[in-house]
Amino acid sequence: MPALTHLHRLEHPFGVHYACCAAWGACYATRFDLAVVIAVLANFVAIISGNPLNAYADLRNDVHSAEKRHLAQAVREIGADRVLALAIFEMIFAQALAIAVSWRVAVGVGLILVLYLAYNLEPVRLKRRGYAGPVVLAIAAGLLPAVTAYSAAGGRADPAVWLVFSGVAALATGRALWWAVPDRAGDAHVGSRTPAVLYGARHAVNATTQLTVGGLLLVGGGLWFRFGLMWAAVGVTACSAFLLARDLPTARQQLRYGMSMAVVSTIVLAAIPLLA
Repeated sequence: MPALTHLHRLEHPFGVHYACCAAWGACYATRFDLAVVIAVLANFVAIISGNPLNAYADLRNDVHSAEKRHLAQAVREIGADRVLALAIFEMIFAQALAIAVSWRVAVGVGLILVLYLAYNLEPVRLKRRGYAGPVVLAIAAGLLPAVTAYSAAGGRADPAVWLVFSGVAALATGRALWWAVPDRAGDAHVGSRTPAVLYGARHAVNATTQLTVGGLLLVGGGLWFRFGLMWAAVGVTACSAFLLARDLPTARQQLRYGMSMAVVSTIVLAAIPLLA
């Protein structure tokens, strides 16, 4: 059981983070019924299915990263072939749930899965291709689940909502870039050309800061147009707290502090349309 928890990255606060990513978009349409619940579940399963696939694909990397060796150990404990089969089964299950809701949800979840496959597997393996990795990861785990849940809840085209969603995608790109900094040594050892490997840790942290500021402007603008200045200030304040964690040097510290701040900010963004 601990091995499966590690493989799916469900240790605190990741489990809550994935649930928030899967569900918060529906809050902007403010409708919750069985179809929305199934769509959110499909989002959640699709998001976590990428983690066993990533652990399988990153086995060589994780062996050389002190803070990721527990993932390599989990893969070896269960067996690499079984880990791959588990990821495939979960992806099929997520897609089946999405199809049961609507074709729009099926397309959204299908795109999430395609991006996870492209991110992890050769010959594409976008994770090792510079900025393509964090951008694709942010779209798969941030933007697409929000849009899919919003669509399932009956959300309509709204420029303000799209500003918020785009801002969250920018924030997620920055976090994905930042999250890879402690993996720099392991990635470099196996030839994975992440931005932290190509340009250095300081460049990656600076780019994270710039992406976060851009995301804050988009989120703030969207919330201001939709709900007013006060709620925009609340959302921007919650999301900007992440900047306090941008220089944390280890994955353990990032998990404990940085990701916890990210979870709180997502909860706040989900609560604003319900409270405003």
